[in-house]
Order: sequence, then structure tokens, then C-alpha cells
Amino acid sequence: MGDAALTFRRYEPRDLAAIVELDAACFAPPFRFSRTAMQRYVEAENAWVVVAESAGAIAGFCIVHREEMRGAKVGYVITIDVADAVRRRGIGERMLRDGEAWIAGLGGVAMLLHVYAKNAGAIRFYERSGYERAAEEEDFYGPGADALLYWKRLSL
Repeated sequence: MGDAALTFRRYEPRDLAAIVELDAACFAPPFRFSRTAMQRYVEAENAWVVVAESAGAIAGFCIVHREEMRGAKVGYVITIDVADAVRRRGIGERMLRDGEAWIAGLGGVAMLLHVYAKNAGAIRFYERSGYERAAEEEDFYGPGADALLYWKRLSL
């Protein structure tokens, strides 16, 4: 997977088992999704899901939901997962930008997301991508597992 060419495509139901497996490799409990939760997120009516594929295997995926907030359209990043073997190759950035473009194309004005307060690597990634810290939410992921809320204004 490491040196193979990457392709990006929309999620297909046949991808579910592989993305659940990748999510389990990327995140420890309580941050990973169960198969049932993942299926609910990727098959939601308001979902946009992109899959990065390398040598026939899923190298990463991103889930964004279209939401309404105070009468405005916004995007909410459910998750971005990238396999260890292909990290630091711009895959996460590309998927995030594509998700932002999808929301902007629908007239969306901002993107929102939560990130574990102690996940320094993810925080750096989002801040490099133009996201700003808006709030802290105690116990968001469970007792003692606080989240930071980040947002980014989209240019229309």
C-alpha cells in the first residue's frame, strides 16, 4: 500500500467492513466507531463520504455531514482516518479539502468538528488546515475524555 498510486472515490456499501477495520486501527476506544454506528454515519441521508484507495486496499476515508445551524448550512467532520503506512502524504488534507468544497458547493458557510483534547497530532493537523478552536466540551467522549470544538469559515 505504501508506494502504490492513490485513487479517491465515493464510499460504496462494500467498503463498510474495511473502513470499520481501519477506524479500529486508527483509534482506541472510546474514539472508534462500532460497525453499527459507522454504517449509520456513512449511509445517512446528509453524508458525504470519500475513500482513498491504494493497491485495492482502503488507505483512508473521510465522513462529513451536512447540517443546519442557526439557519445556516454547515459541514460537520465525523472522522478522518488514514492508514499508518500512508500517513504524511497529504491524504487527510485532500479528503478534508474535498469535504469542505462539497459543503461550500451546497452554500455552506462553515465546517465544524470535535477532536480529543489530548490528540496533539490531530489538533496540529486541523490548525494547519485553517481551523480555529471555539470551545472545550468536558466528557464529550466519556468521563475524563474532553473534546475541543474547532470551526472554519468557508469562502463562498
